[in-house]
Amino acid sequence: MRDIVHSCICPTRVLTPLSKARPKSCKRQERRHNYLNFGSKPARVILLGRFAGLPPSDGPHHSALQRCGLQLVQYHISDSELVAKFASVLEDPSLATGDGNTSSGPILRVFSGDAFSPSLEAAVLRGDHMAPLLDGLGIDVACYGNHDFDFGEDRLVELVSQTRFPWTLANAVAPTHDAKGGRLLAGAHEYVVKEVGGYKLGFFGLAGTDWPSNCQHLPDCTILDPATVAKRVATRLRLEESCDVVIAVTHMRLVEDLETLNSTLSGPERIDLILGGHDHYVVRRDLSDDNANPEVLQSGLDEQGAAMTECDGDFRIIKSGTDWRGLSILQLRLGSKDKGERTILDMSLRQIRDLKKISSYEQIPASQATLAILQATHDRIEQVVTQPLFRTASPLDGRSHIIRSQETNLGNMLADAVRAFYDTDIGFVNSGAVRCDRIVECDGDVPLCIRDVIEISPFDNAFVVKRVSGRVLSEALENSVSDAHTDGRFLQLCGLTMRLDWRRPEGSRVSEILFHPRHGRIQPLDADRMYTVTMIDFIASGFDGYTCFQDCETLVDTEGAITDTNMLLEIFKVGREDASESGIADQHAEGIQRARAAVITGYHSEDALPIVNPVVESRIKVMHEANL
Repeated sequence: MRDIVHSCICPTRVLTPLSKARPKSCKRQERRHNYLNFGSKPARVILLGRFAGLPPSDGPHHSALQRCGLQLVQYHISDSELVAKFASVLEDPSLATGDGNTSSGPILRVFSGDAFSPSLEAAVLRGDHMAPLLDGLGIDVACYGNHDFDFGEDRLVELVSQTRFPWTLANAVAPTHDAKGGRLLAGAHEYVVKEVGGYKLGFFGLAGTDWPSNCQHLPDCTILDPATVAKRVATRLRLEESCDVVIAVTHMRLVEDLETLNSTLSGPERIDLILGGHDHYVVRRDLSDDNANPEVLQSGLDEQGAAMTECDGDFRIIKSGTDWRGLSILQLRLGSKDKGERTILDMSLRQIRDLKKISSYEQIPASQATLAILQATHDRIEQVVTQPLFRTASPLDGRSHIIRSQETNLGNMLADAVRAFYDTDIGFVNSGAVRCDRIVECDGDVPLCIRDVIEISPFDNAFVVKRVSGRVLSEALENSVSDAHTDGRFLQLCGLTMRLDWRRPEGSRVSEILFHPRHGRIQPLDADRMYTVTMIDFIASGFDGYTCFQDCETLVDTEGAITDTNMLLEIFKVGREDASESGIADQHAEGIQRARAAVITGYHSEDALPIVNPVVESRIKVMHEANL
């Protein structure tokens, strides 16, 4: 039997000196391949994903191969213990399963993308913190994810050059000016072949066709049809490279995983396993299960929400969650079938939805090497956050008891910025997203720094765009001033003004709602008209009482969103430079330029730092004070 561990982690970044690994130049035109031979000993394979979870492949007959798949999606390095324990489980999966069935021999770890972003650490360090962490986890093969391009292709190539393992992506092709038909993005390998215990395992990466719509900094490229590319690469791996097992490491939605699987069921183009990322759920599918909803672990299963599940079966698609919590441990038995074909004979799968909730979590030792890497990241962030960013001509009021009950100039600045960035009719910022709980003073001699931005917006909340009727907007504004408003649901507004009477009963406190278009006359809010509204995903998902937003059409989802923290850093850190000169993609650059125009009033004469001067301008006209 071979054990494969697959899971999802969140992106984190750690600065590390350049390793001796070969740089992956994005100027190379030919397809690149990579071969590693681990000899004949049984092996363990660890798979990592968006860190999208990637399932492992197999090893020699009658020996145990363990693979651990991780996915890094939205992990905040503050939970260092969880990350360090996760690393220990990747090294020895039996620490989580408790079966003590750890095999000896080499370990393969395969990762399915989104390593370098998004996270708060990523916004500050632009991906540097992840290379040493990935190397410390011993990754052998990785697939790019769409968020790996968040800082542009050149930056990704720079980050990847600091890692010591190959990255694969077979269907994302950039145009060239010669007859070679394009190059793979960021110096990716078309496929990677590894030999373990006498078996040859072929891995290749696939991007989802939705990447161009949710990857702001994706370079000019074509995402080729995943199923078509899968057939071609799988055939090449079997016929030219003599691979016994072919594994697609994907970063695409479950529906495309299913389509690709159903197109590659037999013959030399057969794919034995799809180890998927992009969806942030723990998923398993066999050939009889075509459920395309990633929130469903397995069709017909009673234990959908269990912390750990176990089952046997011919599973072909595996996804492993996110946030350093999800994990899949797949045991494969390899051998020969009737005609001597070497393949997977049977498999057993254990999946962990939340590592913290399993009974053995407290007994799992934290990896000391991983803790040291994370501490180095903390230390570097402590240095970086003192970098000056901007100046303010007036104190910015972020006091919690104020911003959660009335309009403030800081709230106006944030709402103005995000409305301008997405160029929507209206911008909302729920006050619970503002956490500094102080007045940010305007000291003429001391500029504000990165630390101040992180204190204001520490959660790296994603801004999404919804299409909302005037009727639903009225309902949302009433919820904003309900008796529970101090929990953070009170909205800071841009594009709307309203009159508020705290003495009136809950549900009828708001009146005279006016819409202020960017151009044209102010007009009463029309209950039947549809408006585009930018808001934090937390309230768009129905939290803090905003269930009215759940069924509204989503125009920009979290996958393609900018976060509040990153937006502020982008607005201020470039200063006088044009965003397009900073490696920012056109659409994103235009949004940043609009946001700058909305909040920056000038630049300091000596240090050229941007200056803001937001004011309170009666967007929320309070008739009587709240009884707090």
